[in-house]
Amino acid sequence: MKEWYFSNNGEISGPLGLADSNKFIASNPDVYAWHPSYAQWVPVSHVEEFDIIVSPPPPPAEIPQQLIERFTAKERELNSALGRIDNTLKTINSSMSDIGRDSSRYKVTTKELNEKVEATLRSVNEQYAALQKTLSGVG
Repeated sequence: MKEWYFSNNGEISGPLGLADSNKFIASNPDVYAWHPSYAQWVPVSHVEEFDIIVSPPPPPAEIPQQLIERFTAKERELNSALGRIDNTLKTINSSMSDIGRDSSRYKVTTKELNEKVEATLRSVNEQYAALQKTLSGVG
Protein backbone atom coordinates (compact mmCIF):
# COMPACT_ATOMS: atom_id res chain seq x y z
CA MET A 1 0.00 0.00 0.00
CA LYS A 2 1.33 3.43 -1.03
CA GLU A 3 1.69 6.07 1.59
CA TRP A 4 1.35 9.72 0.63
CA TYR A 5 2.61 12.92 2.18
CA PHE A 6 0.99 16.30 1.69
CA SER A 7 2.21 19.87 1.92
CA ASN A 8 -0.35 22.51 2.78
CA ASN A 9 1.30 25.95 2.95
CA GLY A 10 4.50 24.34 4.21
CA GLU A 11 2.78 22.12 6.81
CA ILE A 12 3.50 18.45 6.12
CA SER A 13 0.86 15.78 6.73
CA GLY A 14 1.20 12.04 6.33
CA PRO A 15 1.93 9.34 5.74
CA LEU A 16 -1.63 8.55 4.63
CA GLY A 17 -3.04 5.62 2.70
CA LEU A 18 -5.13 6.17 -0.42
CA ALA A 19 -8.53 6.27 1.33
CA ASP A 20 -7.31 8.69 4.01
CA SER A 21 -5.49 10.72 1.32
CA ASN A 22 -8.74 11.16 -0.61
CA LYS A 23 -10.50 12.34 2.56
CA PHE A 24 -7.65 14.78 3.28
CA ILE A 25 -7.74 16.10 -0.29
CA ALA A 26 -11.52 16.58 -0.15
CA SER A 27 -11.02 19.21 2.55
CA ASN A 28 -7.73 20.53 1.14
CA PRO A 29 -7.98 20.48 -2.69
CA ASP A 30 -5.07 22.90 -3.24
CA VAL A 31 -2.34 20.86 -1.50
CA TYR A 32 0.74 19.22 -2.97
CA ALA A 33 1.39 15.48 -2.75
CA TRP A 34 4.59 13.50 -2.55
CA HIS A 35 5.47 9.85 -2.64
CA PRO A 36 9.03 8.43 -2.48
CA SER A 37 8.77 7.59 -6.21
CA TYR A 38 8.39 11.33 -6.99
CA ALA A 39 11.30 13.70 -7.41
CA GLN A 40 9.31 16.69 -6.09
CA TRP A 41 5.98 17.83 -4.71
CA VAL A 42 3.11 17.62 -7.24
CA PRO A 43 -0.28 19.34 -7.15
CA VAL A 44 -2.87 16.73 -6.12
CA SER A 45 -4.86 17.55 -9.25
CA HIS A 46 -1.98 16.00 -11.26
CA VAL A 47 -2.00 12.65 -9.44
CA GLU A 48 -4.32 10.18 -11.19
CA GLU A 49 -4.64 7.88 -8.18
CA PHE A 50 -6.61 10.42 -6.14
CA ASP A 51 -10.38 10.74 -6.40
CA ILE A 52 -10.32 14.48 -6.91
CA ILE A 53 -12.78 16.35 -9.01
CA VAL A 54 -11.25 19.47 -10.36
CA SER A 55 -13.96 21.96 -11.02
CA PRO A 56 -13.26 24.41 -13.80
CA PRO A 57 -12.79 28.02 -12.79
CA PRO A 58 -15.71 30.37 -13.37
CA PRO A 59 -15.74 31.96 -16.79
CA PRO A 60 -14.05 35.34 -17.00
CA ALA A 61 -16.16 38.45 -17.09
CA GLU A 62 -16.86 39.95 -20.48
CA ILE A 63 -14.37 42.52 -21.62
CA PRO A 64 -15.96 45.95 -21.17
CA GLN A 65 -16.82 47.66 -24.46
CA GLN A 66 -15.00 50.81 -23.32
CA LEU A 67 -11.77 48.82 -22.94
CA ILE A 68 -12.23 47.22 -26.36
CA GLU A 69 -12.83 50.64 -27.93
CA ARG A 70 -9.76 52.09 -26.22
CA PHE A 71 -7.52 49.32 -27.53
CA THR A 72 -9.10 49.51 -30.99
CA ALA A 73 -8.44 53.27 -31.10
CA LYS A 74 -4.84 52.66 -29.99
CA GLU A 75 -4.46 50.03 -32.72
CA ARG A 76 -5.76 52.46 -35.37
CA GLU A 77 -3.37 55.13 -34.05
CA LEU A 78 -0.42 52.73 -34.25
CA ASN A 79 -1.40 51.58 -37.75
CA SER A 80 -1.60 55.20 -38.85
CA ALA A 81 1.85 55.91 -37.39
CA LEU A 82 3.23 52.82 -39.13
CA GLY A 83 1.73 54.07 -42.41
CA ARG A 84 3.45 57.45 -41.98
CA ILE A 85 6.74 55.75 -41.15
CA ASP A 86 6.39 53.50 -44.21
CA ASN A 87 5.75 56.53 -46.45
CA THR A 88 8.74 58.34 -44.96
CA LEU A 89 10.97 55.33 -45.59
CA LYS A 90 9.77 55.14 -49.20
CA THR A 91 10.56 58.84 -49.66
CA ILE A 92 14.01 58.39 -48.08
CA ASN A 93 14.77 55.38 -50.30
CA SER A 94 13.71 57.33 -53.38
CA SER A 95 15.86 60.30 -52.32
CA MET A 96 18.84 58.03 -51.68
CA SER A 97 18.45 56.56 -55.17
CA ASP A 98 18.31 60.06 -56.64
CA ILE A 99 21.42 61.09 -54.69
CA GLY A 100 23.28 57.97 -55.83
CA ARG A 101 22.32 58.56 -59.45
CA ASP A 102 23.23 62.28 -59.27
CA SER A 103 26.52 61.48 -57.53
CA SER A 104 27.48 59.03 -60.29
CA ARG A 105 26.55 61.59 -62.92
CA TYR A 106 28.63 64.30 -61.18
CA LYS A 107 31.62 61.94 -60.94
CA VAL A 108 31.46 61.29 -64.69
CA THR A 109 31.05 65.02 -65.44
CA THR A 110 33.95 65.92 -63.12
CA LYS A 111 36.19 63.30 -64.73
CA GLU A 112 35.33 64.59 -68.19
CA LEU A 113 35.97 68.19 -67.11
CA ASN A 114 39.31 67.21 -65.54
CA GLU A 115 40.35 65.54 -68.78
CA LYS A 116 39.34 68.63 -70.79
CA VAL A 117 41.18 70.95 -68.38
CA GLU A 118 44.30 68.78 -68.56
CA ALA A 119 44.13 68.74 -72.37
CA THR A 120 43.71 72.53 -72.43
CA LEU A 121 46.62 73.02 -70.03
CA ARG A 122 48.84 70.76 -72.18
CA SER A 123 47.87 72.78 -75.23
CA VAL A 124 48.56 76.08 -73.42
CA ASN A 125 51.93 74.76 -72.17
CA GLU A 126 52.84 73.59 -75.66
CA GLN A 127 51.87 76.96 -77.13
CA TYR A 128 53.84 78.75 -74.40
CA ALA A 129 56.90 76.62 -75.06
CA ALA A 130 56.60 77.30 -78.79
CA LEU A 131 56.27 81.06 -78.15
CA GLN A 132 59.31 81.02 -75.86
CA LYS A 133 61.30 79.21 -78.52
CA THR A 134 60.18 81.73 -81.12
CA LEU A 135 60.95 84.69 -78.84
CA SER A 136 64.39 83.38 -77.93
CA GLY A 137 65.26 83.28 -81.63
CA VAL A 138 64.07 86.89 -82.16
CA GLY A 139 66.13 88.44 -79.52
